Amino acid sequence: MSKRDKIILILITVFYFIILCLSPISGDDWGNFIAKTDVFGSIKNAFNLYFTWEGRISSRLLINLLTPNKIVWNLINSLSIGSLIYISIKIVKPKAKCIYYLTLLMIPLINLLTFSETITFIAGNLTYFIEIPFILIYFSFIYNSKYNNSFIFILLIFLSLFLCMMVEHVSASLIIGNIILFLFFYHKNKSIDKKLIVLIIVCIISTLFMYFSPGSMYRMSIENIEFNKLNLFQKINYNLPSFIYYTFIVNYYLLFLSIISNYFMIKNNIKNTILKNILILFSIAVPMFTVIIYFISIIHKQIIVSNILLTLYYIIFTFISFILNIKEKNYKSIFFFLVGISANCVMLLSPTWGYRTSLFTYIMLCISNLIIISKYIKDNKTIECFSKIVLLIIALFYIILFVNVYKCQIDNRKYINQQLYEGKQSIEIYKFPYFINCNINPNTDYHKLVYKRYYNIPEEDELVLIDKWRYLIIYKN
Repeated sequence: MSKRDKIILILITVFYFIILCLSPISGDDWGNFIAKTDVFGSIKNAFNLYFTWEGRISSRLLINLLTPNKIVWNLINSLSIGSLIYISIKIVKPKAKCIYYLTLLMIPLINLLTFSETITFIAGNLTYFIEIPFILIYFSFIYNSKYNNSFIFILLIFLSLFLCMMVEHVSASLIIGNIILFLFFYHKNKSIDKKLIVLIIVCIISTLFMYFSPGSMYRMSIENIEFNKLNLFQKINYNLPSFIYYTFIVNYYLLFLSIISNYFMIKNNIKNTILKNILILFSIAVPMFTVIIYFISIIHKQIIVSNILLTLYYIIFTFISFILNIKEKNYKSIFFFLVGISANCVMLLSPTWGYRTSLFTYIMLCISNLIIISKYIKDNKTIECFSKIVLLIIALFYIILFVNVYKCQIDNRKYINQQLYEGKQSIEIYKFPYFINCNINPNTDYHKLVYKRYYNIPEEDELVLIDKWRYLIIYKN
């Protein structure tokens, strides 16, 4: 990586730090903020919740420690984003500038609602995003056989314990990734790697420790009761539309990369001309149509519903993509494809889906596709120029958006204080665009309660949302 590329990465990290500083806290963050305590209290709370509500000790501990210290979280999160991009570039090893810029676009072109739930939302970020750079480092150490170093091996054991208590589907993918690497090294070296067995066992124990916590068992007993009664196949059938929606439909940049990588793999691995043309058409037409329809649905504020034909298509599309990766014989792209798709496959057994749950799959599949694309595109000034333009446009979009968000937040706080001073019992608050931080507009009873406590509004007062935005990104004072 050149000095110029490193400077660009530093600027991107600073850019995200600025965005995060302009962004207010929202949703569950209000409740986590008002429950703030010292370090010992944060640890005690995480373990108390282990026995009463959830087993995610690692993510809960981070949420308790960092939510009240947002400036620290801003810095850690922006460094994590920069690190994720840097590690992804090191994994992809782009031979052309255009691939470098396509990798840079991976985060800014995340679905806006995924961005709001995992980048600017503290609780979502510390549960679903913050571990991904560490997982990439973890797999890189193993893939490059650096774990034979005693210090690195001990570090990997610690990461296995910590990362597998972040969130369930990512923990399962970490186990699956370790098993895949174990089988890869067994096939390559014809010997059993005992250190990898240790890491697999530690990951399994840590994941089971989280999943079967008393808190998780209690929560499962009172939530989604009807879903829990379904058998394995009924759960999978119930969740297939969500699998297709959150893996493919909402991830337009992933579809774009998949179209390009599949095109090159088909072109260079399928000899039969007729079959080649059929597969190219099959792999391009529907994903392109999906992207177009998805953007139209955003404009009209509608949700695309996965019907049986679309579900069937993307199941076949996934299978074909995997077979093409096998024919490509690029073990690195196969690995990230399997690890990525496994996370959302595990989610087939869960009743709770969302944009945040698909982030890990999105990142892993993007890396897999970029590895393939990097192999075939050496230098392309058109793609490089286009990528730079898109990067600048999206950066300008986020700057305009979050400067306006910051202005709205400042006015909102002043207006709330003014109304409280005047003794009003119906408090008007300024509404934010729906795609800003997760649950930034208090709509549920819980969020209304913690919002009032966060802004020192009496609990008996009514909240009235006032819309002062135009074109969705411009706040009018």
